[in-house]
Amino acid sequence: MCPVVVSAPRVYTGFKPTRLVEAFLAVAGRVVYAGYEAEALRLGRLAAEALGCRLRYERLDGVVVPGFVDAHLHLAAVGFEAGGLDLRGVGSLEELKELVARERERFHDWVYGRGWDQDELGAWPTRYDLDEVSGGKPVLLMRVCGHAAVANTEALRRLGLLGAEKRRPGVDYGCDGSPTGLLFEDEAWRAYRVAKHSSDPVKTVLEGQRRLLEAGVTTAATMGADWHEARGLLWAWRSGSLAIRVRVYLDWGLYRAMRGAGFVPAGLGDETLRVAGVKLYMDGSLGARTAWLREPYRDAVHETGRRLLSRRELAEKAAEAARDGLDVAVHAIGDAAVLEAAHGLLAAGVRGRVEHASLAPPDVLEALRSAGARVAAQPRFVASDSWAVERLGEERARWLYPFRTMLARGIPLGFSSDAPVEPPSPLEGVYAAAARPGPLGSLSRGEALDVETALALYTRGSASVLGEEWLGCLEPGCAADAAVLAEDPLEAPLDYIPDIAVLGAMTGGVWAWRRA
Repeated sequence: MCPVVVSAPRVYTGFKPTRLVEAFLAVAGRVVYAGYEAEALRLGRLAAEALGCRLRYERLDGVVVPGFVDAHLHLAAVGFEAGGLDLRGVGSLEELKELVARERERFHDWVYGRGWDQDELGAWPTRYDLDEVSGGKPVLLMRVCGHAAVANTEALRRLGLLGAEKRRPGVDYGCDGSPTGLLFEDEAWRAYRVAKHSSDPVKTVLEGQRRLLEAGVTTAATMGADWHEARGLLWAWRSGSLAIRVRVYLDWGLYRAMRGAGFVPAGLGDETLRVAGVKLYMDGSLGARTAWLREPYRDAVHETGRRLLSRRELAEKAAEAARDGLDVAVHAIGDAAVLEAAHGLLAAGVRGRVEHASLAPPDVLEALRSAGARVAAQPRFVASDSWAVERLGEERARWLYPFRTMLARGIPLGFSSDAPVEPPSPLEGVYAAAARPGPLGSLSRGEALDVETALALYTRGSASVLGEEWLGCLEPGCAADAAVLAEDPLEAPLDYIPDIAVLGAMTGGVWAWRRA
């Protein structure tokens, strides 16, 4: 690959430590020099002459920063849900039904949407609500967190949940013994996979990729990938259409199926696409009250959430995956779940990842530190979880998303979006980590980070969680992956940071996306 020199009024090679240079030189996709523009050009001409090709020179307006690294999202889901119904902010069941009735004809088969919240709707929706407006099509609407869903009667029929002799965990039943349409955890995810599989896997991956690049994300870890997503990723990779770096954490079922066929997927791929690990679930979400707590929910005093794995089960699965050379990522949100995840990883002797680690008071943080666990957190949740104080009470809510304390305890921390649960914009996450807006943030201002640290956690920090320190930086030896911003987030007013435009994104020194 011919050498390229990238220069701009401001080029940040990284944050914490933060270094500002005039330009960088990349050869074969890696940075070989970062410093003065004249020296980068001189070295670039020498490299071009030695390689027998022409030096490419990119003189850019704007601010160049290392490409953002999102340590936890769902790539195919980002693309799939781009064509679905956006239910965020829907304020009543009537408004929800009106939206389905108005939009259903544009769906060929499954009518899909995400974003409802029972607290905003005023009640939990049921299949009967959706039957009124479905026009005979299967309808599946995911709660905003993805850990609960509502399906209409036709969708339940296709899922094999009508007339079933045995009751299934995760299916809500009414007084007459029939399903209400509400699905939780495994059943919600199974329904989601059925709906998603009606889409083109390649189109969903490429649409998801486009949306990430528009946000300046050049590396992403896609979590809980099933065979449908894997097919799309493989095709995009083999055809040369994959323009971002993707690290795949397999759904446990897919991993076991591959293992049963005698195929160990660890390390499959290259620097663009690579199988990195497996994804496990310890509990659900706070919004759906399925996050596993040590004490009952304040607004549901008989509920403590759902435990999806025991410590022993986690340890056995983690050890099995680690023997195959795979990283282990454990979804844990409630304090009981995070504590159990830490103990399970420690028992397995696996220095794995804990995803979210949302409710983490001091003793839980100590368990994470003792287990050597890395944490992939989502700062945007601070802004979104405005209801969390009512759900947990002030004393516990103080320990939601304690980023500053995590860093002080020496816990390896990286940032992510969990898109499509939240928008994939790292700049929105940086703002939320620094401003800690809303009722939740007002309880924990001491956990706010400076912008420089938040940027570091969305670049080098997330790369470290992935175990790939050559990403998220533009120093010699790092990947020449960069995002070009219209303004400098270190100098912009804090409230303006989410609105800073992304002008383009490079991977390996090549434009992956550029704003028209």
